[in-house]
Amino acid sequence: MTILEAQHLSFAYDLENTILHDVSLTLHPGEMLYILGPNGGGKTTLLHCLAGLLKPHTGQVILAGKSLDVYSAVERAQWIGLIPQLHTPAFAYSVSEMVMMGRAPHLGWLGSPTSADHAIVEEALEQVGLFELRDRPYTEISGGERQLVLIARGLAQKCKILLMDEPTAHLDLSNQHRVLEIINQLTRQGLSFILSSHAPNDALAYADNVILLNGGWVTEYGPPIDTLTEPMLSTVYGIKTEVIFGWEDDKPIPRAVVPRRPLAITPGSLVDHDSPLSQIFERSKQTPQLILVTGLSGVGKTTWCSQLAQLASEKGLSVVGILSPGIFSGDRKIGIGVKDLHTNEHRQLAKLREDEDAQLATPRWTFDPDALAWANAKLEDSPEGDLLIIDELGPLEFLRDEGLLAGLARIDAGHYRVACVVVRSSLLPKALQRWPQAFVVSGSVRD
Repeated sequence: MTILEAQHLSFAYDLENTILHDVSLTLHPGEMLYILGPNGGGKTTLLHCLAGLLKPHTGQVILAGKSLDVYSAVERAQWIGLIPQLHTPAFAYSVSEMVMMGRAPHLGWLGSPTSADHAIVEEALEQVGLFELRDRPYTEISGGERQLVLIARGLAQKCKILLMDEPTAHLDLSNQHRVLEIINQLTRQGLSFILSSHAPNDALAYADNVILLNGGWVTEYGPPIDTLTEPMLSTVYGIKTEVIFGWEDDKPIPRAVVPRRPLAITPGSLVDHDSPLSQIFERSKQTPQLILVTGLSGVGKTTWCSQLAQLASEKGLSVVGILSPGIFSGDRKIGIGVKDLHTNEHRQLAKLREDEDAQLATPRWTFDPDALAWANAKLEDSPEGDLLIIDELGPLEFLRDEGLLAGLARIDAGHYRVACVVVRSSLLPKALQRWPQAFVVSGSVRD
């Protein structure tokens, strides 16, 4: 039996800002559905559409077999409760008064709470373990206790579905566990929950199903064991992840998701047959291998690539691609060069803007279109080789569809054996969303 269904929902706040794209889902009695995804992915907007606070531009929400549009606001509130992420009341209502507000859909405009309503409020407070705090001001209890008060308000509302926007945000570990355990116990009593969250580990522990939203699109939908995989999480969040497994009934069960830090390996480790870098080259005999060299400006990413190119050549490997070394006047970087590793030809790719303040942390550059075209031609015409180096793919390529587009296309097409691409830290999530299988290496020559 389906209690709530979204059919091909799309929503936009304006014509140029579509937030949700063709989102569909189903919710059953006693189910806990998690909505996961990066900031700005549409999670809160989806909850508001499901609650009837926003009207989708296309598609519809079906509640108990009927379109949500046919329900009045009061009728909707008898079915669906929405608990926001942050709630700060204007007045110091008592805990009991806050929970009593959940009875509003049942009282009418001029109705007053009856003894039955007070009994429902007390029962709700007992269910979440807050009965002893019933007379305390809501503003004077902890964040975890406030979240439980809002859950109790939903219980007093006697709705069948609770939508919760990041219910464990800003809570310590103990209160996170307390809130989620109570939610889990309530699902066993038939109450249904849809929770937006930034915590894949909570979804692994509690969710029946998970929706991964990325840019308003449903990337994956299903049980957590199927959706919360390393490649999928790396793609959605733009970070390398590792799923840690435990055992249950002699079967591996995912227990936790942790981010992987960039590998701290040096180019010199290429001479060690058992090193991770050497193993990458060994695996490239069967499948192309991509290394993303990342780090802040000035840590030595170009030097890292240059050292790798030299060592690879000394081992008899063919090296192609481009390096982009800095051009300096004293200690000040005034330009960016470009060197073709296949022919050793070079050009000046960019120079510092004449009006640029020398004190700026992030200087801006004027690129020579002829040098850029030359670099693109070199990337297009060079042979495949054992090692392809592209230093670097940055804002021009990822954000403006300009720059070394031949390099971008070559990586997308997999025309390499081992590719080593420099990507600054701020753009690493975009690179990993594009190439989730890549290895991430710290480009610091100080490691």
